[in-house]
Amino acid sequence: MNTIIEKVQLTSDKSITFTLKENAINIFEEPQNNLWTFDLEGRLVGMFIDNKNYRRTLNNKYYLKLRFIIGEEHFRDIKQIPIDEIKPLIEQSHILIKNNQNRLPNVFHTPLAKILKMNSIFLQNSAKEFENIYLPISILPPDQYMSLVIQMTEGCNYNQCTFCNFYRDRPFKIKSTDDLVLHLSKVKSFFGEGINLHKSIFLADANALAVPQKRLVSGLELIHNKFPQFNDYYSFIDVFTGLKKSVNDFKKLNKLGIKRVYLGVESGNSDLMLFLNKHQLNKDIIELTHNLKKGGINVGIIFLVGAGGNKYSEKHLLDSIKLLEHLPLDKGDIIYLSELYETNSSYEKSMAKKNIQLPTRQEIRQWSTEFKSKLKKQYSKNVQVSVYDINQFFY
Repeated sequence: MNTIIEKVQLTSDKSITFTLKENAINIFEEPQNNLWTFDLEGRLVGMFIDNKNYRRTLNNKYYLKLRFIIGEEHFRDIKQIPIDEIKPLIEQSHILIKNNQNRLPNVFHTPLAKILKMNSIFLQNSAKEFENIYLPISILPPDQYMSLVIQMTEGCNYNQCTFCNFYRDRPFKIKSTDDLVLHLSKVKSFFGEGINLHKSIFLADANALAVPQKRLVSGLELIHNKFPQFNDYYSFIDVFTGLKKSVNDFKKLNKLGIKRVYLGVESGNSDLMLFLNKHQLNKDIIELTHNLKKGGINVGIIFLVGAGGNKYSEKHLLDSIKLLEHLPLDKGDIIYLSELYETNSSYEKSMAKKNIQLPTRQEIRQWSTEFKSKLKKQYSKNVQVSVYDINQFFY
């Protein structure tokens, strides 16, 4: 479908532009520069109103995206907004639709009718349906924020890292074939035409590749049969279970669509890893990365900047750079620098026990900038290096 753009001129200086794309519909109001984006089922995705950027999650939570400056550094933050404050902003878009839909070509009528149908009650009901299909989707890599999430597994098979509380609310579970089939059917029904907003499939939760190879292959085949429009698949992986798969296993997974997997390396410093209660070895990270690359699968390597505070910062950086020298990264690989500025009580107790102060966001950004600078010198433009802010994830 080609993008269709219709501009309704209200006065000499005021207009409304309706844009229908293959994956979304936008309403743009000038001269206010207000923008609403909806999926093709009529669900609000986000709004830019009065120079404020709002996002809606599929469980009907609303967040304001904020930016602020400390010194010369720019930082991002989010703030949850009560639904009662959001309703008038959504109603603005409904008024624009009602006042102008008769001036638009017929092709706009059905998607706009869906938007009008999605009032606050419908959105709340949609959120309940979503929560009956998914456990909370805790995190995705930044390049996968627009993926369709399939929870082939639930939870984390390790789930003992002190800094992480993403999956404390659930035991690790591999979905049975029957459960996966039911999950896929519910996902397809829920998203409807809204599925066009998604570009790839992400296999959740923390490590779907922990699934034994035979079950993983059959699961991927089930997903492909249900969603044949997607060819690219992604997932987290960990060292503990990743080494159980051979190069040939990875080649098979690559043929089935696995393009890249994401590995939480956190640090190349063994003392810091013990402090974080993540007992993985650098030699195993190196072996797993080589196996993945030989199998045709790209990698996303994630480092936890700020972990361990000032006590570990220097060795964290130096040993992480040394570790990267042994990884065969090239085109299609990503290095993420995840700034650890939001922590939990378990991590804070570990820091206090060693008399380590929690670093400020400015300190973490300084370490991140230094890390990024060294990586830019070490790698060509083929390897992407990017900051990973977990609080900017919405689903």
